[in-house]
Amino acid sequence: MLRPAKTIAEKMIKVDHAGENGAVNIYRAQRFASSLRARRLLPQLQEFQEHEEEHRRIFAAHLNKIGVRRCVSYHACGMGGFCLGLVTGLIGPNAVTATTFAVEHTVLKHLEEQLSFLQDNNQDAYVCVKKIYADEKAHHDAAENQLTQQTLMAWILVPLVKLSTDLVIRFGMR
Repeated sequence: MLRPAKTIAEKMIKVDHAGENGAVNIYRAQRFASSLRARRLLPQLQEFQEHEEEHRRIFAAHLNKIGVRRCVSYHACGMGGFCLGLVTGLIGPNAVTATTFAVEHTVLKHLEEQLSFLQDNNQDAYVCVKKIYADEKAHHDAAENQLTQQTLMAWILVPLVKLSTDLVIRFGMR
């Protein structure tokens, strides 16, 4: 029987796991919509989705190893991610890129805080977070490089998605 998270480190990993489920579904929906609106993005979206699926497996394995059940927001993150991905994918390539940049920017900030905390408090959790950091940074940097023009859509979407992502993370940590 799996138990609720008790420590800060356990809560971090369960929230990361739920967030990866959200990310998988953002990319899944963006791939679907981009097949209609931005076929040139499909290889990158496929690659990013595969990375997020691997990250989700890493966190799931750690949670199972320590006997902690997944976050209650796991399915909500998945559904929310799918909705965000579908809408932004249908809007077009700039919205897809702005969303990736905004999500990854916020995630990187949280991962850096986690790495700082976990390094001295939970080495196993630290290793899990460290395993995914480079991929998340690469996603962020690729999106940042693709944001070639500051469109009104990006100007609106980036802060909105950053705020939403931050709120989801904070809600999960409570």
